Amino acid sequence: MKINAQVVKTISLRDLRLYFSNPTGYLFITLFIFLSALAAFWQAGFFADNLANLDKLNNVFPLLLIFFVSALTMNIWSEERRQGTDELLFTLPATDLEIVLGKYLAVLGIYSASLLLSLSHVLVLFWLGSPDIGLMFANYVGYWLAGAALLAVGMFASLLSINATFSFILGALFCAVFVYLPNMDWLGGDWLRMFLQRLSLPEYFADFAGGVISLSALTYFVLVAGILIYFNVILIGRRHWPAQADGYKMWMHYLVRAIAIVIAAFSIVFIFDRMAVRIDTTAERIHSLSRETKRLISSMPDDRKVLIQAYLSPETPPDYVEQRANIIGTLEEISAMSGGNIQVLIKDVTPYSEEAREARDKFNIRAQEVITNEYGRSDRGELYLGLAFTSGANEEVIPFFDKGLPVEYEIVRSIRSVTNSDRKKIGLVSTGLKLYGDFNFQTGQQVPPWRVVGELEKQFELNMVNADEPIEQVYDALIVPLPSSMTQPQMDNVSAYITAGHPTVLLVDPLPVVDITLSPILPSNMQMSPFMQNQEQPPPKGDLMGFLMNIGLTWDPSQIIWDSYNPHPDLAATQKEVVFIGSGNRNPEAFNQNDAATAGLQEVVLMFPGFIDYSPAASLTYTPLLETGMVSGKVPYQQMVRRSLFGLSVNPDPPHNPTPREYTMAARINGKFTIKPEDPNDQTPGPEHNINMLVISDIDFISSQFFTIRERGYGNYNFDNVTFFLNCIDEMAGDGSFIELRKRRIRHRTLTAVEANTEEFVQRRLEQEQMAKNHADSALTEARQRLTEKVNAVRQRDDLDEQTKQIMAQNLQEVENRRFETVQANIESQRDATIQKAHEDMEIAIRDIQTRIKMLAVLLPPIPVFVMGVYIFIRRRKREYEGALAARRLRS
Repeated sequence: MKINAQVVKTISLRDLRLYFSNPTGYLFITLFIFLSALAAFWQAGFFADNLANLDKLNNVFPLLLIFFVSALTMNIWSEERRQGTDELLFTLPATDLEIVLGKYLAVLGIYSASLLLSLSHVLVLFWLGSPDIGLMFANYVGYWLAGAALLAVGMFASLLSINATFSFILGALFCAVFVYLPNMDWLGGDWLRMFLQRLSLPEYFADFAGGVISLSALTYFVLVAGILIYFNVILIGRRHWPAQADGYKMWMHYLVRAIAIVIAAFSIVFIFDRMAVRIDTTAERIHSLSRETKRLISSMPDDRKVLIQAYLSPETPPDYVEQRANIIGTLEEISAMSGGNIQVLIKDVTPYSEEAREARDKFNIRAQEVITNEYGRSDRGELYLGLAFTSGANEEVIPFFDKGLPVEYEIVRSIRSVTNSDRKKIGLVSTGLKLYGDFNFQTGQQVPPWRVVGELEKQFELNMVNADEPIEQVYDALIVPLPSSMTQPQMDNVSAYITAGHPTVLLVDPLPVVDITLSPILPSNMQMSPFMQNQEQPPPKGDLMGFLMNIGLTWDPSQIIWDSYNPHPDLAATQKEVVFIGSGNRNPEAFNQNDAATAGLQEVVLMFPGFIDYSPAASLTYTPLLETGMVSGKVPYQQMVRRSLFGLSVNPDPPHNPTPREYTMAARINGKFTIKPEDPNDQTPGPEHNINMLVISDIDFISSQFFTIRERGYGNYNFDNVTFFLNCIDEMAGDGSFIELRKRRIRHRTLTAVEANTEEFVQRRLEQEQMAKNHADSALTEARQRLTEKVNAVRQRDDLDEQTKQIMAQNLQEVENRRFETVQANIESQRDATIQKAHEDMEIAIRDIQTRIKMLAVLLPPIPVFVMGVYIFIRRRKREYEGALAARRLRS
């Protein structure tokens, strides 16, 4: 059918002129910009997430479209019929399709103008931070396509009634069907809900929200719009229908045609969904294969074929839909580019099926119970997301792909491991910190190994090293966790290995939170509490300072580092000794961008770390890797740890005195140096030590909780702890093939402008707290001095005998002590009140900043459109008044 473009254009321009010459149209656009800005910036979670993106708007945008589209389309047909202009419209030399297309393009133009004006939201994000332009582009393409699809739905609703209000209600109901299809599981259970979910608008809109333009999503929106435009054409063509055709009512013919078209359309969508054709618009290209993956796959030996069997549940909860799609898409792309070396079998697995039995018996892949939250309710279900890799006799298994695991990295690493029998050898020294697990005699239970052990075993040949004997085996890298817990013979053997120049990763810690008793400050025989008297005492610790000096490391185990930087408002109550390292801490050297282990990292969390200083051995090369921010300092161990009847505990509020320097918490140390003899008169040259080590002043940063956070993908806690540690091992072992791939993830783009403003108030609060504490200490010192002077004055009197002076001094001391206690209580109360006021002032100031930003972001963008609407209204009223005045003159 040939379409007359000029007729379509004429009808569209007519409707556009009518809309933009009416102040009501500007009111709708103003309302859309205002509500979308409200959804994007006014929600409490926006500042809590601290991310420069439109995720909050994306979450509610389909709901916003329900009402805006209905308001936009309610008059498009009903007003024509109410005023009787529809008959004039249908007498035009135009087909029904041309009329519908003209009306549709007009309303689509209005919606496009609204979206164009809402680009102010992106400008706000650029004001607050550095958003991903590619992600913003995909978001707005999704907004436009979703609106374009629902506009056809709203037009169809407007055809069903002459009343604009009723058309609005019908339009909202019809649009809500597409948005809330998964909620209709009451019609047939979970299987129907999963099917309807695949037909729902949010299912495909999520691709654009994540920065992906997929062929299936494009097809879905185009087909929804096309089908509903076809329905519009059918309804306005009813005036031409004959009563019957082929013995059936005409409406039955069109009903069958409509059903057939709907089935065909969504079959096409499902086919394209299987093809997984998509364009990744994000800056990091996180949804497409990286160059590192292509290089690793192309370097595979031709004689090592790999079979990947994916055992996946066909019906996936919403929280895992994206992960399942990423797994399938990554596997298919890798298989396609491997030239036949990698074969992929994707098997749909349901409980109690033959595939489920095969997955369990062959690879120990079992269903995992997952809890998902959807539409305000929690559901439990069993889910299969397991992969098995086989190549000859080698086998690797990923039992469950939790939603936080990086898909591309895990798959490529498994392929490399299963095809490469020559793995790097890593030694893990057995120290007082039992990374391999231990048996707890108190509870009678086996303590499981740390998660980091299993992570290392996936890539390396990991060996436990007993340092009671000299270490004769040479490893590609040696890991020494908490050397302060070793005995003197163990220290000597490890020191001999390190000074021979062998690559070593040293993990020191002034306060290991996992076990405070392992702190280097505490003697090995120190009891945690009186209730532990009968426990077997560990062997005495060795000379830590001698060990450090022998390997050329300067580290003070009595100092703990703190930092005021915290990019997570929802973790504001976290102690400052939990150090967040990121670009927002205003130290450009927070991550060493010239070192492969740290270049490109975004956020690392250390818990009660120490700091590494420059070595006195000038011949050693000292390269900092991790550094604190501009507002940081150190706390002595004695002020950080308290002892009570129940043992040792961490002081939740130690004094924080900012220092004008940054502290290094991880460093690479290389070079040679000579140990000087203890006797200054001895001119004999000492032994030359060759050092090649990487030192990290924390052990808790690789505790199991960080592996759990990484797997589960909790909130916005995208910590790079695991990535940083594995990068360090790779670097020291001389295998950097996975480093770039491991660091590949969406950049954590924070609201840097908000962080900079709030940091000023945080620093001011710290200064006020320190002034209050100093003032209190000074006042207490003066009070103690006055007490001492009064007692000394009595004791120095010559007119009294010694017994009388002693009695008077004792009485005076008791009276003055009571006064001092009262003064001390008042001073401390005043100090606490001052500190509390400083904290409240900071919170008020931060809330004021957030409120000001929200007000500007929400109220400023709609103003130009609103002013234009007021201008149109005034001009229209003026013309009406002038027209009425001219009519009265003619009558007179």
